[in-house]
Amino acid sequence: MKDWSMYYQIQKLKALGFKRNAVKNKLGINPRTVAKYWEMSAEEFQRLKEAAATRSKRPEEYRSDMIDWLKQHPDMSAAQMFDWLEEKYGKEVRFKERTMRNYIHQLRLEEDIPKVQRSRQYEAVNELPPGYQAQVDMGQIWLRDIKGKRVCLYCFAMVLAHSRYKFVYWQTIPFTTATFIEAHEKAFAYYGGRTQEIVYDQDKVLAVSENNGDIIYTAGFQHYLDIMKFRVFLCHGADPESKGQVEAVVKYVKYNFADHRTFTDITDFNEKCLAWLERRGNGKEHETTKKIPAEVFTLEKEYLQPVPVFRNIISNDSVTYGLRKDNTVLYKSNRYRVPKGTYSPNIRVKLVIDGTSMVITDAATGEIYARHTISQERGKIISLNHSDRELNKKLIDIYEEVLLYFTDREMAGELLEGIKKDKPRYFKDQLTVILKSCIGSEKCIIDTSLAYCLKYNLYSAGDFKAATEYYKELGKEPERASPTPIPGLSDKYKTVHPKVRDINEYRKLMEG
Repeated sequence: MKDWSMYYQIQKLKALGFKRNAVKNKLGINPRTVAKYWEMSAEEFQRLKEAAATRSKRPEEYRSDMIDWLKQHPDMSAAQMFDWLEEKYGKEVRFKERTMRNYIHQLRLEEDIPKVQRSRQYEAVNELPPGYQAQVDMGQIWLRDIKGKRVCLYCFAMVLAHSRYKFVYWQTIPFTTATFIEAHEKAFAYYGGRTQEIVYDQDKVLAVSENNGDIIYTAGFQHYLDIMKFRVFLCHGADPESKGQVEAVVKYVKYNFADHRTFTDITDFNEKCLAWLERRGNGKEHETTKKIPAEVFTLEKEYLQPVPVFRNIISNDSVTYGLRKDNTVLYKSNRYRVPKGTYSPNIRVKLVIDGTSMVITDAATGEIYARHTISQERGKIISLNHSDRELNKKLIDIYEEVLLYFTDREMAGELLEGIKKDKPRYFKDQLTVILKSCIGSEKCIIDTSLAYCLKYNLYSAGDFKAATEYYKELGKEPERASPTPIPGLSDKYKTVHPKVRDINEYRKLMEG
């Protein structure tokens, strides 16, 4: 409620002949405030203030809950707090979100709980026709479980560009190609179809980043694309304009749904997230379009493409397996080796099956331990081949071996640390590529390639390999003419003259 000084200022400027818009600009207040008090008499204003002073505020009955939440989470938004009230009390909450915002503002002042501000950046995107484009991104957030232990959760988010209709899926381990495809399947089932094009961030999407960390399609995701037939649009680095919608969704779901929640189990968390999407994420008016995504989606759904049946190539084998003490994994009566020293208590691995090949990865981090061809026999121990043994040597051994090839080990360490920071999950693969590039290369070429990569901040084994190949070609000398003179005609043939036929003989043959 505005005080008497605001009322008198409005009435004073009105008496001086100012228009409503001019009063609004001069006092810096909302035009609705000016309109409300423009024709109001002093007696009416007094009665309004008295009624407000005695009227109980509807959010007041939830005051204790709000104070507890604000003290635990000072950065909590009024929108998230209103959602928590709706989740806890359901239809008993009989006031609007705007009322909540005003009440929380006053509550913060009374309880001296200032809000911690977060800076958020938004990018404008072109409006697209229905059914044309979806955007995909991933994020992560740290929460506390019921025992107070920190837990990292990973989310997959997809949003339809036209309606802003969202889908979110959470899991407790980083996304791999298998689980990334699984998340697509869940999203398409949620929507009832797919768009013509899907936008990805090439720096983060795992489906295109499993070859030493460089950006290419994995065999599993390429197989998925061959079946699904949607177009892929890969964003350039630091290009928020082309994926701004889904980046906003990831922030929205992290800080308006997930933040400050206590984690119990992933199934419950996903169920609550879907309920939140229905209630808030897709059920409330979008800030930019001023439309409710769920309502716009009822029209856009008609434009989605049907999704063909996809039998996930690893769906039957995507469960985790225990690693045995002898550093083997039991699969269909055979034992497949991983490098010695991999085993530790409680370690879990995941088998990624593609046709006749198998990749054994760490279930938590996605680190590749071994690759095998699946045996059709039974009771066998399948050993690592030579290339896999090289790939899976201890990380420190490969690191030290690589450094031996460089003259300036400090500069080499700078490159390797940059690669480790940029591609931590693929560091062993990256070291292996650099090692192979150094073997057989001259010292000057190795050092020149190192200097080139550091100069242009190219922290990638692929770039180092390309540099060594370039300098090798550059150093090759062009082939020279042989200095040996071409021998002349032998003396015995110098007096021999070939027979020359008359041209008329050829003419007669042609005419015949």
